[in-house]
Amino acid sequence: MYLVLEQALKRIFGTPELMIKNPGWHQEVNSGYRTLSLNHETSTRDERLAGDGACQRYLRQTMRPELHGILIIRYGEEHDHSRRATAWQQVQHHFRSDERLPEPIRCNPVLLRLWMMHELQLPELRGRKGKIEIKGKSERTVYRWKNACHRVGNEWIHLAEDQAQEILEQAGLLQYGW
Repeated sequence: MYLVLEQALKRIFGTPELMIKNPGWHQEVNSGYRTLSLNHETSTRDERLAGDGACQRYLRQTMRPELHGILIIRYGEEHDHSRRATAWQQVQHHFRSDERLPEPIRCNPVLLRLWMMHELQLPELRGRKGKIEIKGKSERTVYRWKNACHRVGNEWIHLAEDQAQEILEQAGLLQYGW
């Protein structure tokens, strides 16, 4: 069931690099987007024509903001740093106040952001540049910290995905193949 949900969330929130490789994707993107001007302003924005943009707007309106932020971090496009930074600002207070994370990680905002952003991302979106190495601490300490971050990250991911699944099922937007 999570496989169908993960595919739907990838489609709604963005397209990972693995799907961009085929030439048909470029044609679909070029035909699936339009540029609109906003209220006599000179700036423009992209708006998705298909149901995916409406699904994302619907999820944003109905979900708790911190859980929607986790979905943006997890399934959003990798190169869209401004949306991911905004989503992290919505989420960081909840991680900072989570007692299950070790205190040295909770008190250090840079370390907290590095590890929790790494944990929340999909594995295929994690790059080699994002690898975290801590020097000056024992391997046992780093291992315990890594396990705690992984456990907390997985719990928050499951909360966000479960709420998104309920909302999409109630709206009839999530369809299963069986």
